[in-house]
Amino acid sequence: MTTNSRSSSIEPVCQRMSITPDQAMQWLETANTNNRKVSDSHVQRLARDMVEGKWTLTHAGIAFGPDGTLLDGQHRLWAICMAGISVEMFVWRGIDPQSMMAIDCGKSRSMADILNIAGENGDVGSHRLAVLRGMLGGFGNPPALSPSEASLSLRVHHDAIEFALVNLPGVVSARGVNTATTRAVVARAHYAVDHVMLKDFCRKLTTGIVTSDDEGVIVLLRQHLRDNRGGSYSQRMQRYGKVERTLSAWLKGENLARIYPASRELFPLPEETKG
Repeated sequence: MTTNSRSSSIEPVCQRMSITPDQAMQWLETANTNNRKVSDSHVQRLARDMVEGKWTLTHAGIAFGPDGTLLDGQHRLWAICMAGISVEMFVWRGIDPQSMMAIDCGKSRSMADILNIAGENGDVGSHRLAVLRGMLGGFGNPPALSPSEASLSLRVHHDAIEFALVNLPGVVSARGVNTATTRAVVARAHYAVDHVMLKDFCRKLTTGIVTSDDEGVIVLLRQHLRDNRGGSYSQRMQRYGKVERTLSAWLKGENLARIYPASRELFPLPEETKG
């Protein structure tokens, strides 16, 4: 079968290039005429990896059509501009625009999928990533991490995350109680609280069984968590603050009649206390 289309008469060629910020900006200004809206957060993640030397050369690079139009790679080019350094990538030219029908149309890989393929963190499940995001976010929004940043953070906080997952298991009787939010507080507390006491707190929160009337604050918190499972940001922050306040009060031997959320971070991470 013959065709008269211009694109079919041009064979794609690939070149390995060190793309400078000036070159990236030139392509963005002259060839980026028909692309999707830029995601600033995605550009920032890519740029951080480039600056920190975590960028890895892969088959995914920059692609131009037969007429020189940029078909794929605008976020990578913007990241090079933001990073202000040259980055090595594969640059494809003469790509048939119709091939865009097949780009990014498959099932998107989750962060867990990406990290499991890389194999540097063992078996990474959604629960571990949820705890990581919660503990890094604290009272604010979880940070938008690139795969390399998530991998490093998982290694740095491995023991704290595993402690929270083991001692706050996902059992039916603790549904709504042993969540990523609660585990995030315990993972943070892992750095400052005696581990025997922290295990005791987790056990009592999970089961609802306390050894004295003075520990009624744990039962109060457990009931609150079971009754308030909303997923909005404000609801999660309320639960986070109340778990922190309850844990802090229990450690000090205070038996609160009512739980108010903490107004500041009570269990800062090591990197938050530096400097």
